[in-house]
Amino acid sequence: MSRTKVKGPDGHPYRISEIISRSGFSRQAIHFYLKEGLLPPPVKTSKNLGWYSEQHLETLALIKKLQHERFLPLKAIKSLLQGSGDFDFSEPQLEILSGIRARLGQDHDDLSVGASPGDLAEEMGLSTREQKELRDHLFLAKSGVATVSDVEITRLWIKMRDAGISEERGFSPKDLLFIYELADRCVEKEIKILRKRIHDLPPAETTALVDVVVPAINTIFCIVHQRKLKAYIESFLESSQSNPG
Repeated sequence: MSRTKVKGPDGHPYRISEIISRSGFSRQAIHFYLKEGLLPPPVKTSKNLGWYSEQHLETLALIKKLQHERFLPLKAIKSLLQGSGDFDFSEPQLEILSGIRARLGQDHDDLSVGASPGDLAEEMGLSTREQKELRDHLFLAKSGVATVSDVEITRLWIKMRDAGISEERGFSPKDLLFIYELADRCVEKEIKILRKRIHDLPPAETTALVDVVVPAINTIFCIVHQRKLKAYIESFLESSQSNPG
């Protein structure tokens, strides 16, 4: 006797498994977007069973587009989805942003490489778990095409792994997710400052903004990170020595 397929409430025909397969996002990512308010809550018919709608799929498709084509941080995406004015720009400011994007694109980091993500992963010696986490948590080759920057991030992960940050010690690529979260906060702040203070910019200054200011911010962050790490360790060691046992 065949089992009757359980149907969801009107307008909500999908279970979480179907949303995962149709959207390409992981269960963890969807739960995160729900928690952050980027997605409306599902309709619950029991404690452990929620039903999703076409709206969820459309919103996830938009999130993917904004993340991978416009590189917007999650807070900016949330602001756009909720109609907030935090990221509203004038026409001249939109031209400035277009100029910045074009200049950043000249680094060719978003160019695709010849090999498929699977072939590259095999060639670089990635495990199945590493491949999945790099795709699901760090959004590498999410569209099915690996880019130059994807390869560089993967190469750096392998370098860290081989230096001792290994799976045997409990490490994996998803531990790098905090870097993406920090980058989201940083970009959000940068965009807000730009919106408030820069209302017009000649092309030459737009070029300088990308060629000078962005690398300077990257370098300052690296210096401050190392200083903070050193200071934290020194403080911890001093505290340990003054309070032995």
